[in-house]
Order: sequence, then C-alpha cells, then structure tokens
Amino acid sequence: MERVKKAALISEMLSRMINKGSWGGETHLQKCVFFLQEMRKVPTGYTFQLYKYGPYSFDMHDEIVRLRGIGMLSLYSRKPQYGAALKVSELGQSLRTHFPKTLKKYSDHIDFVTDNFGDLNASELGKLATAYYFILQDQGNSDEEVAIKINNVKSHILISEGMEAAKMIREIASSTQAPFNE
Repeated sequence: MERVKKAALISEMLSRMINKGSWGGETHLQKCVFFLQEMRKVPTGYTFQLYKYGPYSFDMHDEIVRLRGIGMLSLYSRKPQYGAALKVSELGQSLRTHFPKTLKKYSDHIDFVTDNFGDLNASELGKLATAYYFILQDQGNSDEEVAIKINNVKSHILISEGMEAAKMIREIASSTQAPFNE
C-alpha cells in the first residue's frame, strides 16, 4: 500500500477508535493496526514483533512520528498522569477526502477492529494482541499453551488471564470469516 494511502488509513482508524471511546494513545493505535493487518488482512505492510506491550511495529512508530512532524497527527494530554494521546489534525482529516476508494474498500475491516477493540485499554489490548501473536505462530497451541507463552514473556499476566485472552481472541478471529493465515 502506498505511504499516503496508509497515512489516510491510519488517520481514519484513529478517528474511529476515538469515536468508540479509545484513549487514542500510540499503543492503542499500534494494536488496532496489528489486528487490522493480521486478522483482517489489510495490507499495511508493517512488521510487528513482540515488545513491551505486545506486538509492536517500529516502522509504524516511525510513520506516526513522521505524520506528527508533517502535521497530520498531533499529541495532546487527555489526563496528565497518563501521558499523551494522538488526535487527527485538520490536515489529517482533509487527507482522507482524497482517498475515498481506499477508505471505502477497508471500511468494514476498520469497523470490525474498532467495534471489537476500539474501547479497550492498553492492558486489555496487550493481552489480546499477544495471545493472537502466539496463536499466529502456532495455531495448534491450546489456550493453555498460549497462556504459558504469554506468561513466559510477560510474567505479570497470570496464566488464567492469558487463557481468557486466548479464548476471547479466538472467538473474535473466528467471527472474521477468514482463516488465521492465508
């Protein structure tokens, strides 16, 4: 996908996430784009790896910084004790008007992601995204095996919480009508 179309897609995703109640932090946006790409097969082209709060793309981080630099996204403080959140600027909003076909093509996918994940906090998103990351690596793993892997890399997440996350993400993924891997 062309960089400018990805920028329009990111700003659309962020706007819809915020409309669903998301805080709109980078972690939230990263996880929702991870689900958009991996679960809904939208070709954003980001490389995600397991990191502090689950799957994370350094390429996407760089793109967010770039979008902030050119004035398409901006930071603001929702609650000072929780840090900054992202919002779409007027420039970012106007960019979306130039790519109606792209946004229409992926609109249902964005809705799916925001409907299922848009209002979750970073901790909840991290558990679900990490569970999905491990499920994608080996679909034969049971929920308990996924939970053990989660606990091995994130010891603060109890195995019972990891099992619940694995079960929940499998249910959400199965409702996509798409296989885990294509």
